[in-house]
Parts: sequence; C-alpha cells; structure tokens
Amino acid sequence: MQVTLSFFTQATGWHKPLPDVDSPQTLVLIFSPPDSKQYQSTIEQLHAHYPLAVITGCSTVAGVFNEHLLENALVVGIIRFKTTHLAFASAELAHSDHSFQAGEQIAKSLNRPDLKGILILTDGLNTNGSELISGLASVVNESNVTIVGGLASDKMQFASTWIFHQGQAASRRVSGVGFYGKELVFTSYARDGFKPFGPERVITRSAGKTLYEIDGRPALQLYKEYLGEHAANLPATALHFPLAIWNQTKDHYMVRTVVSINEADDSLGFVADIPQGYSTQLMYGSFDNLLDGAEIAARSLADRLPPKTPVFALTISCSGRKLVMGDDADQELEATLENLPAGSQQLGFYSYGELAPTALGGYCCLHNETMTLTVMYEGS
Repeated sequence: MQVTLSFFTQATGWHKPLPDVDSPQTLVLIFSPPDSKQYQSTIEQLHAHYPLAVITGCSTVAGVFNEHLLENALVVGIIRFKTTHLAFASAELAHSDHSFQAGEQIAKSLNRPDLKGILILTDGLNTNGSELISGLASVVNESNVTIVGGLASDKMQFASTWIFHQGQAASRRVSGVGFYGKELVFTSYARDGFKPFGPERVITRSAGKTLYEIDGRPALQLYKEYLGEHAANLPATALHFPLAIWNQTKDHYMVRTVVSINEADDSLGFVADIPQGYSTQLMYGSFDNLLDGAEIAARSLADRLPPKTPVFALTISCSGRKLVMGDDADQELEATLENLPAGSQQLGFYSYGELAPTALGGYCCLHNETMTLTVMYEGS
C-alpha cells in the first residue's frame, strides 16, 4: 500500500509531485475549500492523471494534512492499494427525507461478501445522517463491515456544501467507496472528550433537527438556566455546551451541538436529528478535554495495531471542535499522529457531522463535535 499526501495552493502550486500510480486500485481523496472554482483546473488535472482511479471528496472549512490544518488549500491523498479492490457508488438527495433510500441504494451497489469497509461523503446541509446510516445498515452487515465518513462543511455559514461528482462540485448528493479484500485492515474509533454534567432528562418533544421540550419544559429556557452567564452569547457559546443523547441501553451517547435558537417558541436547532423519547444530558468541553479525546481515540486504535506498522489514518473531526480549540486546533492533529505507529500518514477534513462506530467493532452512528479516526493498512 503506497500513500502519497500533497496539497495545492494558488501561490505555491503542488507541495509534492503527483505519483504515477494510476490503477483501479488507487483511491484519490480531495478535500477542498467551499469555493472550488479557483481549483477547478487542478481538479481536472487530477482526473486526467488518474483516469482509472476512484476519485471522491467534498467541501470543508479546513483540510487535514498530517499534523497540519489547512484552510485555503486543496488537500489530496493518493492511496495505491496492493491487494485491496475498490468500488464507487453515488446517489441523489433531492430532499433530506430521501436519506434512508440514498443509503440503501449505495449499500446495494457496494455490498459483496468480501466488503470490509464503506467510506461515505455527503452534502452537509441536505442529509439526515442518522437515516443515511440506517439505510446503509439495512443492507450491509455491520458486524463485518465498518461504515465511516462525514458530512461536508463550509466556512460555518451553513450556506452551501457539496461533494465531488464526476469532477464537479455537486450539492444534494452522497457518495460511497467500498473497500474489499482479505488483507485489508479497516478499523475506526470515535471520541469526543466532552464531560456530561447535571441530571439526565428526557426529550419530550422534538421534530427532526429541532428540540422543543425537555422534561415537558421549553428547551431553550432550560438550556439558558444551566448555562447561566454563558447564555448571553448563544448560540456561539453552545459549542462549549453540547447535549449528550443517550441510547436506549445507556451504554453510549451521541453528541449534538446547538447551532441556532428560536426565542419565539423557545426551541433549539441542531445540524443533526434529535430523537424524541431519548435521555439527554448537558456536556461541557474545554481545550484540554477535547485534546484528551483525540489522544484516546488514537491510542485506542494504536493498541490494536501490530508494532512498527505504519498506517494511513483518515481523520474526520468536527468544525465545532475547530472553533472551540481556536488557533490551537492543529494540536489535536499532532496528538493523533504522535500516538499512531511511526511512519503513519494522516489525511482528512473538518465536517458538519461525523459517521463512525461508537466503539471498536461497534455500529456506526452520527456524531457532532467528535474526533473520528479510521486506520487502514494491508497485512500479509
């Protein structure tokens, strides 16, 4: 398995020359600033250089290039697998209500007995991530297949996000890459680093991405009570105080981040679904908490790897984490890379939602403000 990472800027061109590794077993990942027009000729160059490869990517507020966070560059990974085979599938998302069907369609296209993993990239503003996962899981066996991915982002304007489709930026689409082969190790882990506090409560009224009532009380009122002086700067301060949504068996939670408030009906708006009837709890996150989460994710994966085995790490973190960590956000990238085997390489992007198992060997869930790491290598 040969991994080459590079990036392109208008000022400096390519950081590293493109390798001659075109083949059907080559994967090209491209993470681009939201305005892709200035990079269109470069994207066309990649398609011309790798006509046989599987090429996919999406818009992002910032790309991940090893331990660096790059905001104004086209970040590219070229991975030439030795024994692993690849397949590509795409589906239209005319409306977010079609997310289940889109996931089901992609899973049917990719499902084979030797399927090891699926990488999903999708429009970050027109996708119901939970329904998309449910559609995928209705076809593939998650006991044998690891599902990972992320929702495309823009510069926190929530105006337009997209994925690459046939070399063009396309909204309202989802893409999937299937990975096949006995020698491929494809494993993932997610960790947020936030700390739950206060009593557990019940989501008594919600609809889609809007939360209206907790324990029968207006959600915004209750949220303000807990935040105290921090409530004055909502929704900005909500990045530090997301909600934990506990699953029915209480063995794990999903993080949900408030992105808007509605004073008229005392509701909270999110970028992901809020399931009615589930338990919820407020959370708090500091820089150190989030950095610890990134380190734990990397160490948890590294402990399962053979010693001295370099890996390719696909790192998808949340745009919200980037805002909380500020100018020091790249420290979580340093932490993940330092905790992986020497010689490992890291590529990825900052998203509007992360798709990854909640635990090693677990089932895929939609996360917010979470660091997700997926490592790949080919064994013997």
